[in-house]
This record gives sequence, structure tokens and C-alpha cells, in this order.
Amino acid sequence: MDKARPFYRAMAAAALTSLAVPALLMPQTPGDPAEDYRVIFGERYADAEKYLADSPWIAEALRLPPEETRIALAVVFPELIRYSYLQDKIQVRALKVLYVQYGRKYANFSIGRFQMKPSFIEQLEADWNALLSEEEKTAAGLPSFVPGETSERRQDRILRLESIRWQVGYLRIFMAVMAKRYANAVFGDVEDRLRFYATAYNAGYAAGLARLRKRMPERHFHLELFSPERTYNYADIALFYFRRAEP
Repeated sequence: MDKARPFYRAMAAAALTSLAVPALLMPQTPGDPAEDYRVIFGERYADAEKYLADSPWIAEALRLPPEETRIALAVVFPELIRYSYLQDKIQVRALKVLYVQYGRKYANFSIGRFQMKPSFIEQLEADWNALLSEEEKTAAGLPSFVPGETSERRQDRILRLESIRWQVGYLRIFMAVMAKRYANAVFGDVEDRLRFYATAYNAGYAAGLARLRKRMPERHFHLELFSPERTYNYADIALFYFRRAEP
């Protein structure tokens, strides 16, 4: 075993403790649907809205039907609220070398506007390759990914994740993979499907239907780095934006 690995593992753990948002919190009571997230998140909510309003190319680049586009943008909207340019740059600089050299077990961190993690993208790429036909990939304008986990492959993945255009491409892939994985799922209406998709994006879409349904009312979302005083339901925030976004 490489003697340097324990040292790098310690570095990754320290960096993640100081920079990354904790992924797991104790479940709480489902959020009040009457909460006004524009007021709660204030300027950060307004900045997220403005970013999408000023970037119409994102909706166009998704190459999805109108309703699917609205769902996709709502799914990532809470991450736009949470995104911090400075924190993102510090975190990526501190940890990407560890990920490239040793993989997600040593460094797994959120990157970019949509706060995507390498482990999430690894799963997406594998499912994209396996679940979508060549015709579907061609129609989406996104080819298969080169398989295999090497430092070169991980370096390529980090470079893609640092590009907002590639993050939009991965969001397109997420929508396609969800449609395949959960083709037999029954949804009450479009808002129920949105809440399911948002939970899957936030909690890990490969968890399975029953587990994701169980997680839908849980409150884990927050903006603080440490010990949040209050947490929110990710799917509720996505739905709040969805209801107010232009159709």
C-alpha cells in the first residue's frame, strides 16, 4: 500500500470537515409548505433567480421539452442558492488533486453552480453508458463516456465538472437516467415527480424508490458550514421555485 495514502486521507478529511457542507443530518418534521423561501434566503434566493434569468442558454442547452426543462431547473435551484464562488474555488483547489490521484474514497466534494460531486458523476456516467441507446445519446448530443477509473479519467471528470456547460450536460443526463431508472414509478402529478427528482438529486438517485420516497419529507438543506440552527426540505424549495418560474 502507498505509504503516502494515510497522509492524504487525513488531508482530505480535514479539508472536508472545514469546507464541505455536512451531508447527513437527523431527519426532522416535514417543512411548512407555506414557508416563503424568497424571504428566508433573501439575497441568495434573488441571486439564484437572477442567474437563471440572465442565462437563458441553460434552458436551451438542456434540449428538453418545456415541462421537463422546468423540472430540471427547479431540481438544481436549491444548489444555486447554496453555491458560493469563493468556497467552491477553495474547496476544489484543496481536494481535486486528492481525487485525481486516489479517487472518491479520499476526496468527494461538491463542485460548481449545481454542486455536483465526483461520486454522483461517476454513477451518472456509468448509467448513461448502460441505460441509454446510441440513438438516444446522439439525440441528446452527449456520447458515451470512456469507461475505467484511472487518474486520467478522474482528471477529465474534474475538468468537466469545473465547466458550467458540462454541468448542464450532466443535468440533462440526470433527467434521462431518472426517466429510465424509475420508468415504472407512479407519480400523483408533476409536482410529486418534481419532489421525487429533487430528493433523488440531493440524496443520491441510486438509493431506490422506497428509500427516496421515505426521504422526501426530511429536512437536510442548509447554508451554514457547521451546526446549522435550522434545516429545510430540499424538495420543498425546488417546488417553491417551480411554482413561481415562468412556464
